[in-house]
Amino acid sequence: MTWSTLSKLLGIAAALFGAWLLYRVLGRYDAAEIFGALGKLGIVDVALALFFAGLSFAFLSLGEICAVRFAQQQVSVPRVVRTTIAAIGIGHAVGLAALSSGAIRYRMYGRANVALADLGKIMLFAGLTVATGMAVVGGIAMVAQPHAIAELLDLDLLTVRAIGLFLLALVICYIALCARDLRSIHIRKVELALPSWRLAMVQTLAGAGNYASIAACLYACLRPFAQADYPTVATLYVGSDATALIGHVPGGWGVLEYVLTHALDQPHIIAGVLVFRT
Repeated sequence: MTWSTLSKLLGIAAALFGAWLLYRVLGRYDAAEIFGALGKLGIVDVALALFFAGLSFAFLSLGEICAVRFAQQQVSVPRVVRTTIAAIGIGHAVGLAALSSGAIRYRMYGRANVALADLGKIMLFAGLTVATGMAVVGGIAMVAQPHAIAELLDLDLLTVRAIGLFLLALVICYIALCARDLRSIHIRKVELALPSWRLAMVQTLAGAGNYASIAACLYACLRPFAQADYPTVATLYVGSDATALIGHVPGGWGVLEYVLTHALDQPHIIAGVLVFRT
């Protein structure tokens, strides 16, 4: 079995699993009741959600600009922004982001004469931006408000806080490694290039800003329906997104809904989740 065939099968399996989770979650609610609950959502909530959604793409674009700079490519900022919106949007919705968003980047950056090897550097840097952002926001949220994850995973608070501190320590180690002015590191026979510490700092800011903005968008959508603070919502979102990325579940469909409805378990919470999806 080739890798291409295996990746397709994994993608189909992940999509089916997400659909099954979504079916289980939506099956607990009545459609008329959900639409009736949407009346609780105010104009301010919608405006805040839209603002933070736009802010998320601004941080994503900043991270993509850093990736292009890391690859030492001359690409106009408008093209980078357009590529970010297309690649991240489609990659998140379709799943298997390394393939789907990679195909979009290949087409759009190819018109700017970006070589395939440099495209690989851009994608690796972008992936690391996502990882650092997830670690920073998730780490801070787990240290500040570990209760939601502790209850969901049946862990004690000390363990959850320890995981959060470990994630933050990884990011600090990464920036410290870049600060040593090493051009690359060798892991067995693989050579990995490193950015400057300044670029790594901006990269971390972009990644963290993106996840913080998405969590804020979700919080704005949920607050009329759930009594949950921002750190709790941020922790649950990062946890569900990490699970969806590992499992290649397209857009995290089903996973996010399952995590939020079970962790918060309040009437009409699904209405806020559907608004966030919209």
